[in-house]
Amino acid sequence: MFDYQVVSEKNSLSRQGTEFTNECIRVNKVYDWVLLNTDEIKNIAIPAASLTVLQPLIDAGNVLRVVGKLTPADVTTKIVSIVRKTVIINEKEIEIGCAQILITANLTVEVYNNTTGSTIPVVTFPVTFQMLERVGLCFPQPFTSNNITTNVLSANAVALSDVPIDGNFIFEISICQDVYVETEVKLEVQGKFCEPRDNTLDCGTGSLSLACNKPTFPPQCPDIFPSS
Repeated sequence: MFDYQVVSEKNSLSRQGTEFTNECIRVNKVYDWVLLNTDEIKNIAIPAASLTVLQPLIDAGNVLRVVGKLTPADVTTKIVSIVRKTVIINEKEIEIGCAQILITANLTVEVYNNTTGSTIPVVTFPVTFQMLERVGLCFPQPFTSNNITTNVLSANAVALSDVPIDGNFIFEISICQDVYVETEVKLEVQGKFCEPRDNTLDCGTGSLSLACNKPTFPPQCPDIFPSS
């Protein structure tokens, strides 16, 4: 068993370095960031086995309800091509990249019988479909597709028909993603080291605490690097 020295007051160590100094840091710089919404009407083919179940229900006058289940986890994106071009913005030539994004979505279709009110779908089937989207991005040389990141934020599928139309259900698909261009850079900034605060919020943990030494960092060599 270890013996700890318990103190009744928290340490009041002074901050390490109170003056701002020139510091060189390594960070990812964002060159462009776009919120991209893709809306498309899709005809979703109904499998023959599901049609065999649904058609007799429709012929008997049952009212159906079609539900599409689609979440961000069901969607993947991939940059398939980038075409460089130069555009004029504010009388300046800007090099951009026209990126084509392939969206692949795995949709689950469920059909319920509203006439009976059953909460169990009469048919369920998965379907995979793809969409193409284009976006113009700030894209200086020598950037490649590795400098582009996509992140699906939301995905939704709304049925526009509750009965088959030429063997299809019609869905409105909406997928929102953010697309950003970034690369690692080294920046010289004015800054100073920060430190954690004391545990001063009362959450019923008691009045005693251990003596903790706040972390310190080795000093920079300002006469060597960075120099300005």
